Amino acid sequence: MFNMSSQDTRRKVRLNEKVESRVRGDLYARFGGECLETCYCQRWQGAGCLAYGQIASAKIPLTRMISPQLYWVMTGNDFSLDINNPEEPKILCVGNNPDRQNIYSAALGLYNSRIVKLINKKGKLKSAVIIDELPTIYFRGLDNLIATARSNKVAVCLGFQDFSQLNRDYGEKESKVVQNTVGNIFSGQVVGETAKTLSERFGKILQQRQSVSINRQDVSTSINTQMDSLIPASKIATLSQGTFVGAVSDNFGERIDQKIFHAEIVVDHAKVSAEEKAYKKIPIINEFKDKEGNDIMMQQIQRNYDQIKADAQAIINEEMDRIKRDPELCKRLGLDDEKSSKKKE
Repeated sequence: MFNMSSQDTRRKVRLNEKVESRVRGDLYARFGGECLETCYCQRWQGAGCLAYGQIASAKIPLTRMISPQLYWVMTGNDFSLDINNPEEPKILCVGNNPDRQNIYSAALGLYNSRIVKLINKKGKLKSAVIIDELPTIYFRGLDNLIATARSNKVAVCLGFQDFSQLNRDYGEKESKVVQNTVGNIFSGQVVGETAKTLSERFGKILQQRQSVSINRQDVSTSINTQMDSLIPASKIATLSQGTFVGAVSDNFGERIDQKIFHAEIVVDHAKVSAEEKAYKKIPIINEFKDKEGNDIMMQQIQRNYDQIKADAQAIINEEMDRIKRDPELCKRLGLDDEKSSKKKE
């Protein structure tokens, strides 16, 4: 028969108390509500309980980003993100990996948010932000960029398949703001609610309809007018490849009489082929080779990864030492209680 000493029992109970405290904090952060005041949850009540739950929830997506290759890309000072700087203009092209889309989308969103703050300023060069497949990343402050970037000579071009994608990934409110703020729209074949929304945006026109009725005695013709969609949703849903509908906006002194269009883009395949043949390969900036010509790319990436982990651990150790030297912080975090309990044991 298994017997447990009183000291082991105290340790087990104390461990369960800590586990229960963490579980309560996580549930509080996820589902809201009041944290129950018990003798097991004295330390993590209120804001502390909420903060611990938020940290636990943030660990899940952050652990997915632990990649030596991603650490290599996001460290160093190779160049700055102020791409429209008059002194150092740049072209930044970033691509996502479909296999790791959920992982890299957070990093790409971070880059985009930082770029928006740097380029959306007065006195910069003309620039453009072109994003294809917008729903694959979260662009924080996108609605504000569209509304204010035009005055700062920044053009924003967004590409996605359907409005429902935008509603799903950005929320209905922010999606509506984006849809209503943009000035120029180009659309190919879309169906459902997106086609209806576009048809309503293009407006209606007064159209004349004629009906003819024939019977044995005479033929009667009736003509009436009514408001009908300029480009019906059924027409948008059956567009052929290369055919687009859309609306454009004009400026002061540059009036456009016909803002709504339904046309086909004529592609000159000969010119496109000639342009593609004239493409030049992107130059190799870093070959990741040693003096003997051996490939050391993985070694350098792993070395950078290990160095970042060591730097992060050094910061944690330094901060923990600072907390332990401060009696007030030790009292707030309950470290004094742990020290006293260890002494009793």
